Amino acid sequence: MEKTKDSDRARQADQAKHQARHPHQENFLAQGGQVSVDIKAEIARLKSEPAWADNDRHGSSLVKGDGINVALIMLKKGAKLQEHHTRAPITVQVIEGKINFVAMGKSQVATAGMLIALDRAIEHSVEAVEESALVLTVGGEQM
Repeated sequence: MEKTKDSDRARQADQAKHQARHPHQENFLAQGGQVSVDIKAEIARLKSEPAWADNDRHGSSLVKGDGINVALIMLKKGAKLQEHHTRAPITVQVIEGKINFVAMGKSQVATAGMLIALDRAIEHSVEAVEESALVLTVGGEQM
């Protein structure tokens, strides 16, 4: 279990860095009850930022509200999200590229247009087989 604890700490550090870069993070839904996002435009915006040029991943929150968090995650080829778990069910939708998603000891290649759903507390990891854009939705609990 030490591996999980290390990855949890790494994920928390990533989240803290993200919060520092994006201090405006609030409950987007509470600001008006509806959010519309142009995902292709958001991908282009993220790719234009220095954080994308300087790192193997970059992302932003698209929707945030009580019980739901939707994020866009950009991964360069070879980037890995180490094995971890969430406290809520998730979906991962591949918008661009190709990833290797591993959960419950099974590896699955997912390409653009595919959606993977996973229940809470299941260990999983992601590796970008090629440059990829993913929409991650975490829901089912008070965030």
